[in-house]
Formats: sequence, structure tokens, C-alpha cells
Amino acid sequence: METRTRIITIFTYIVRALLAYVYIPHGLEKLYTKINVQEYIDFKLGQDFINFYLIWEKSGYIWIIGIAQFLGGLFLLFKRTYLFGAVWLLPISIGMFCCHVFISHAEEFLIFDALVLALNLYLILLHFRSLTNTFFKPQNTWI
Repeated sequence: METRTRIITIFTYIVRALLAYVYIPHGLEKLYTKINVQEYIDFKLGQDFINFYLIWEKSGYIWIIGIAQFLGGLFLLFKRTYLFGAVWLLPISIGMFCCHVFISHAEEFLIFDALVLALNLYLILLHFRSLTNTFFKPQNTWI
């Protein structure tokens, strides 16, 4: 294996491990703990974000997000499923980022979520050509 390929492979393993380390515990946290409003106030996230999160919790939608984060994190751990995991987690990464852009405006969380989104996009863009060949196959007709 040439040096450049080896560096990309090692970096990819590190990115997968970091994202799994982010998503697995956060997914489990959403499944097993209730929101601590004081903690969110201490982080200066603002009442809009707290209300938004409370709606997720009261409606049960937080369970869907928690399960999706947990499973996506597990998918990232295995070579056969990491690309699927990265694609699976892309809407969640975008959602996390947009929550802090449009609702909380918390810079620390915004920077963290931007990094998570960038790392997730890195894993997907490694396979850009094969993904475009899969999703945008030439067709003879419009329908």
C-alpha cells in the first residue's frame, strides 16, 4: 500500500471511530435519560432550544433520533457498513447543525456540529463516484 493510501485509510479509521464515539453515547443518552433543563440553561442554549428539545421528548420523537444515532454509530464501526452508516447519519448531522444555526445560536455546539457534519461528509465523499453511479444511473426514458 502506498503511503498516501495508507494515510487516507488510517485517517478514515480515525474519523469512523470518532463519529461512532459521538453518536453511540448520544443515542443511548436520548434513550435512557430525560432532559435536565438546568444543564441546558447552564450551557446558555436559550429557551427556544429547550422548548424544541422538550417537544421532542414529550412526543417520543427523541426515541427515534436516539435509535437512529445509536444504530448509525454502530454501522460506522464495521468496514462493510460504514458507508451506509455515514449516509444514514447525514440527515441527523445536518439536523444537529441546523438546530444550532437557527434555534440555539450556541457557538460551541455550532462548531462541534459543523465538525461532525464535515467528518460525516468526508466519509461519504470518499465514495462519491460509486454513489453517483448508483443513484444517478443513465435512463432511456423520463419515467
